[in-house]
Parts: sequence; structure tokens; C-alpha cells
Amino acid sequence: MKPIDLIVLAVYALSLIWIGAHFARKQSSSQDFALGSRDLPSWAVLLSMSATELSAATFIGVPQAAYMGDWSYLQLALGSFLGKLLLAWRVIPLYYKSGIVTVYGFLADRFGSTPQKAAALCFLFGRLFASGARLFIASLALSAVSDVPIAWAIVSCGLVAGLYTLAGGIKAVVWTDTLQAGLLLFAALAVLMSLIQAAPGGFSGLFAWAQEGGRTKIAFFDPFISLSDGRVLGTALIGAFFLTLATHATDHDMVQRLLTTRNARGSSGALIGSALINFPLTLLFLAIGTGLAYFYQAPPQYDISDPTRILPLYALHELPDGLRGLIFAGLFAAAMSSLDSAICAMATCWCEDIRPIEKNAGTGLRRMRRASIVFSMGLIGAALAMSSYHAILTETPSIKAPNLVEFALSAMSIFYGGLLGIFALGLTSQTRGSPATVCLGLATGALTGLSLFLHPIVFGTVWIAWTWWIPISGGLSFLVASLAHRESSPTTA
Repeated sequence: MKPIDLIVLAVYALSLIWIGAHFARKQSSSQDFALGSRDLPSWAVLLSMSATELSAATFIGVPQAAYMGDWSYLQLALGSFLGKLLLAWRVIPLYYKSGIVTVYGFLADRFGSTPQKAAALCFLFGRLFASGARLFIASLALSAVSDVPIAWAIVSCGLVAGLYTLAGGIKAVVWTDTLQAGLLLFAALAVLMSLIQAAPGGFSGLFAWAQEGGRTKIAFFDPFISLSDGRVLGTALIGAFFLTLATHATDHDMVQRLLTTRNARGSSGALIGSALINFPLTLLFLAIGTGLAYFYQAPPQYDISDPTRILPLYALHELPDGLRGLIFAGLFAAAMSSLDSAICAMATCWCEDIRPIEKNAGTGLRRMRRASIVFSMGLIGAALAMSSYHAILTETPSIKAPNLVEFALSAMSIFYGGLLGIFALGLTSQTRGSPATVCLGLATGALTGLSLFLHPIVFGTVWIAWTWWIPISGGLSFLVASLAHRESSPTTA
């Protein structure tokens, strides 16, 4: 990259750190760090959520999926929309009514402190690996354009996200995400306009070529449901629906910002708004991937053999100075918007659920910040582990390696099925059973999810598509916990 590009990136990174420092001056307690005093506007929460949901996996992975294939990824957006409707209608109002600081406080109310702590630990491990996969994907782009080894790229991105989250807490997360959402959208539109201008015949020529090649196909009906193919419509809808239930009802990374609005109505509105915005944003990134496929019909002078780096390589070699820097700032905006909230949520979870903070407000705030440092380091370690796992998948000939966005989504399926199962029990059961029975269901779901995640490298092939991992592990978790729950529950409510 040229000096002007590096200057743009430096200004962007310094702006994030300044925002974190700005909100740090306004903090007086751990509640400010965790919930932002519950006075954030719904529109800012909506933009923050959308930016986090997109992440580097969307910025890099969705164009890669369309570059190599079609627009079937859009099916997942429909399943996610249905899941968010259910959550906005039934679950989010209940959380507000409970007055919880973290979502695992709901389990404490229903089943006691032991299931609360067990679920919080499950979240910490799950979020570390899910966000670690996203950090790894963002670092791929940095490594591609700078020749920085992937390990050092992971460390650099993780430290920037940790710095401004450490300073400003959830308010810094939401407001930096709002800035990053705008930058991300501008960067994506700039790439698409560049591809359209370079295409013979402009947009109409590009679209006609894509249609003729079946690249704009969205829904696959034959078969409607498949155990091993996550691309068919029924399987995609089921997978996205249950993934959204897990992430937006049991993952405090997503739920935390939903608890920062003034009331449940604002939170539910932000959730539904993010679901609606998801459709055009997903189409935008799919169109970029199709445009890249059209542009690279004739191989360029530089190496494009690695499809995981196709978008950053296009930006590096084909975009003008300055604009290139803005594009990479947009890429890192996508990366930071998913990392900052993860760090803040994990710190909050540790200090509220696992090792509750003291009454002294200043001490609690310091503990939150120390926890942020620890989890920033843990996130970097998890990203290095996910990088190694992805390398194994891609280097094993018998395995059809997932594209980057599928890899990121599958990483979220390791522990979240277990969480979804016990939350479903808490939401549907009116009786209180033994904490041990709930923990048994959680452990069953977590071990099942981990086994499903690792089964491709254990058996050398994918028997069960990632879209089934949460329904299977969540179903087993609910079944085990509910059966044991009924046996241990008192005869009267």
C-alpha cells in the first residue's frame, strides 16, 4: 500500500481509540461499562448490531462465496429474519422485565447460580472461538496486502480492538460500531461501483453474464432438506433460524447491546430493523463477489489462486491510492465491530456472572477493564487456533473445505446449541428443578457441538452440514435437561 493508504488506516485506528478514551471519562461504575446507563438510542443500537453481524466474515467471506458459486447464502438471511421476529415478540420483553445485567442472570432467576455460572463459562469459550474465527479472517486480508505473517496480523487487529474497548466499555462499542457501519457501507459500495465501471456493458452486462451462468440463483429446492448439504433451502432456513435464536437470545455479545436501550420496545425495534437491513447488505456483498468473478475471467498478472484473499487482492491492485486505504479501513471496521463487542461482553460476563464484582463502583470498573485485557489476549490465542484448524481443513483433500463465511458461522455452533437448549427450558417450563440437571443438559449440548465441529477432520469428510449442528446439539441439550428436570422437579410449582 502507498503512504496515503497507510495514513487513512492510521487515522481510522486513532479515531477508534479516541472514542474509547472519550467515553472512559464519562464512566463512573461497572454499570456504565456494561449497560451504558441504559440510555442509548435504538437507531445506534441497530447500526451497532448490523455492523457486528456483518463482521470480517461477511466483508471477505460472502464475496468469496459468490465469487466461487452463487447467491444461495441469501437463504440464511430469511431464516435469520424469522428467528429475530420470534425473539422480538417473546424473548426480549421478558429479559427487560427481569431487569438482568447479563442474559445469564435469567438462568439464575430460573434455576439458581450454578447453572448461571456454567452457562457463562460456556459462553466465554464459545465466544472466544467464534470471534477468534472472525479475527483470523480479518487478518487474512491484512496479511494479503502487507506481507505481514498471519500470526502478527492477528495480534495487531486484536490489540487495536482491545484498546478502545478497554477504555470506553459498551458505549464505546456502540458508537464506534455506528461509525464503522457507515464506513463499511461506503467501502462496499465503492468496490461495487468500481467493478461495474470496469465491466464491459456496465451493470447490465455483468448481470446478464451472472444470470446466464446461474450465479444469481438463490433458492435450491432439490432436495428441499439435506443432512450433508447446507445450501438447500430447507436446511439453510432451519440452520439460520436456530443459529439466530442461539446468538441473539443466549450469546451476551449480541444480547448486551439489546439491554442498553431505554425500554424493550426500542430493543425489539432495533432487532427487527437489523433483520430488515440484513437483506440489502447481504445482496450488496454477494454482488461484489459476482462482480469479482466477472472481472477475473481473464487471469491478471498477479496471483489470485487463493479465493479467500480475492477481495483484498482486488483492492490492493485495482483501486486508486487513498480509496484503497478507505476500503481497507472498511474491512477493519467490519473486523473491529465484531471484536470490540465480544471483548466487552466477555468482561461483563466474567464480572457479573462468574466472579461478581464488589459493591465499590470504582473497584468494579477496574475489574471490568482488567478482564477486558485478559480476554483480548484470549481472543488472539483463539484466532491463532482457528487459523491452524482452517489450514487443516483446506489441506485435507477428502474434505470439501467451507468458504470463509461458513467457517465463521460453524465456529459459532460449538457451544451455542447447549446454551439454546437450557434457555429454551427456562422459557418454556414453569417448574424449578435441580441445578445439576440443567448443567447436565448444557454439558450434553456442548460436547455434542464440539464433536460435530471436529468430525470433518476426525473422519476425513463432512457427514453433517454445519446448519444442523445447533439444532442437533440444542435439541439434545433440551431433551436431557427437560427429562431430568421433570424427574427432579417438585410436584407443585
